[in-house]
Amino acid sequence: MQIRDFHIGRADKAEPPSADLLEAGAVWEELIARYDIIQLTQILQNFTHDTDLKLIINKGLYNILEKQVNVLEEEMNLLQIPLPERPPKSVNAPSTTGVFQDHFIFSLIFAGVQHMMDRHVKHIRSITTSDRLRGIFIEFMKQEMDIFDNMVKYGKLKGWLKVPPKFVP
Repeated sequence: MQIRDFHIGRADKAEPPSADLLEAGAVWEELIARYDIIQLTQILQNFTHDTDLKLIINKGLYNILEKQVNVLEEEMNLLQIPLPERPPKSVNAPSTTGVFQDHFIFSLIFAGVQHMMDRHVKHIRSITTSDRLRGIFIEFMKQEMDIFDNMVKYGKLKGWLKVPPKFVP
């Protein structure tokens, strides 16, 4: 019996990790999305002036996105899926243009978090062959929900969250 990376029983009965076509595509899509998000976040980080927002962005980059990339790359290696080309380690852009304001950067990142929650649900629903992969995506979803919750609280605190007016009939 195989549970995650642990096998109980005879070694010759152990099955190599496998995934169906949709699952392999989901891992590929998630990794490409992380690469793009990391690049965009690094660019936005260059334009951020608010120290709290810089701290949040930095934590998201290194404590969440980079770790998720490592998990996805490891899964692709286990499943023997060729890795896509990795983007540069860092992106430096001059931050003196004043084009991006902190509340706009927050809005972009917040919208990205909402989009990723939708992607995670889509992929979790399609992963039925590999329990391991489904577990990974469920963990990613939990992390994204925590980020969303914290971003809502932070956005309210800063006055950056676009809250619709109350409806009073």
